[in-house]
Amino acid sequence: KKGAWTAEEDIMLVSYVQEHGPGNWRAVPTKTGLRRCSKSCRLRWTNYLRPGIKRGNFTDQEEKMIIQLQALLGNKWAAIASYLPERTDNDIKNYWK
Repeated sequence: KKGAWTAEEDIMLVSYVQEHGPGNWRAVPTKTGLRRCSKSCRLRWTNYLRPGIKRGNFTDQEEKMIIQLQALLGNKWAAIASYLPERTDNDIKNYWK
């Protein structure tokens, strides 16, 4: 299935992850009945549904860290995001541009 995620799909994914934990994304479509590929489920969880995601403006400290890490790692946004666990790699990439 393609297109926007529905609230029902989000609930199904959150329920599954709450019960089984994040990981083993290949099993998610089969176990939940979601008509989404495993990559889509993983990205939906990681970028939108995961608890603790921080939205909005970056702090001065976060900005300094992004600048330093980008100089060190280049445009490896997932690697940079691993140092800022409350931010998604996509948010960091969008901040940089």
